Amino acid sequence: MNPSVALDALESVKFAPTSSPLWQRLASLTNTLEGDARTALINEIAALVLKARDAEWLRCSALAYLTHDCVWLVRQAMLADDTSSPDAIMALLGLAWHQALVRMPERNAFAQLLQDIDAVRLQSLVAARISGGVSIRRGTPDSRLRVAIYTPEVGSSRHGGTMFTLNLISVLARQSTDLYAYTAKETTIPVVDSYHGSIESVAALAVEQESLKLNTSRAIQLMLPNTEFSLRSRFDHVLQAIDAYAPDVVVFVGFMSPLMYKLFARYPVVGLSVHALPPLAPVDVWLNADSSDDVVCWPGVPAPVVFPFPFRFWPKGPATPVDRATVGLAATATVLVTAGVRLHFEILPPWSERIVDFVEAHPDVHWLLIGVAKGKSLPGLPLHPRIHLIPPQLNLEAWLAMSDVYVNPPRMGGGGAVAMAMEQGLPVVTFTNNDGGDKVGACALSSDDEYFSQLAVWVTDTSARQQAGNEMQARFITRLDLSGQQAAKDLMQACHRAIESFKQRMGTSDA
Repeated sequence: MNPSVALDALESVKFAPTSSPLWQRLASLTNTLEGDARTALINEIAALVLKARDAEWLRCSALAYLTHDCVWLVRQAMLADDTSSPDAIMALLGLAWHQALVRMPERNAFAQLLQDIDAVRLQSLVAARISGGVSIRRGTPDSRLRVAIYTPEVGSSRHGGTMFTLNLISVLARQSTDLYAYTAKETTIPVVDSYHGSIESVAALAVEQESLKLNTSRAIQLMLPNTEFSLRSRFDHVLQAIDAYAPDVVVFVGFMSPLMYKLFARYPVVGLSVHALPPLAPVDVWLNADSSDDVVCWPGVPAPVVFPFPFRFWPKGPATPVDRATVGLAATATVLVTAGVRLHFEILPPWSERIVDFVEAHPDVHWLLIGVAKGKSLPGLPLHPRIHLIPPQLNLEAWLAMSDVYVNPPRMGGGGAVAMAMEQGLPVVTFTNNDGGDKVGACALSSDDEYFSQLAVWVTDTSARQQAGNEMQARFITRLDLSGQQAAKDLMQACHRAIESFKQRMGTSDA
């Protein structure tokens, strides 16, 4: 592209620096440049001095996109104060969380970015603008516990947070409880582009009602908001609805949400984090997947009671494998499989180069990547006759069942697919210190050399592969399966422990 067009776009921004469409056009044009021309223009944008806070907000947003340097997200976050639009702050929080997921391959770096932007302060700014009714406390719960479940986002059963929510509701529905679930659909923000200086934003999740089914005969009771309202207003609506419901305890399924700061002040809260980290929000009891972890609390968030609770997934049972012939795979091929919704960001050099070399060195190996939209490619992968890009699949477990080894790339997320692979009896090769590594425990690996050595063993030694798959399947049954009586007993115990914690912090304990 002619650099003069991008330079002209910069001049337009200088005349109207609070125009988000002009910033987005500039960011897009700059991103098409290469080499010195791109670097020079980015440097010129970085050197701009803008007086208006809204203009500086958009500049930082554009530079975060262009440079992939999180320092610009941090600078943008520092601009937020109690006069900022709550929806603008939520747009930044959502994008920062997304960037932490796709750019940070392990939990320490993931957590550090969220601390650097001071996500606790940002949530608190939004929480201060949420208004609800008057909470109605019912006193000592009777034999039938009244539970409200809040999750920031609901989409389909393929969405991790939605799946965890449906699973927990299914457990509670089998107990002596009254249940109602709520969501503000926090990733859906009207005219969200107006808060960004680039074309990058978190995609809104569509609700697939037909997939929102429980693993029990009870029907789900879920309050879905009108997303035509601002997110700020939806927070108000949800808080008012929960106050009217008057729960004995709130169960939070998610990672962070400003609404939890309001709910924590009103009710006992149990938290199930969607990551291998404690919730970045106040809860009384944290359902910790691995009690052996050294628990590090978030600065500025009250330390929760750590409650061992590894159970996360409702078993699907043995799946009927996809017929290999339908996808052109020989029965004798060794099939590696990877699944995810962010593979575009996760399959990147140098790891991607090394696994391509691995495939090339093993002529019987095919690698399936499930979750790539039809007609799309992955920038970190070359075209290869034995690397297959597969669109998202509703019956992922059937694709896993036809495969031999689950390959989890270096990424923070992906724990759900790892667990599904374990249930189907696949050995999983994964790095430690992330959601996937958390599922396999001591089998997670800490270096590339260990990773590819283990993969080589499982590709070449059928007996070792089968044994590892059996062991991981057994681990799923004993540690991850949410459908058993132990999980139900522990979850109810956690709810009552949260009620006691709430009484203590409110000074109303019976002790």
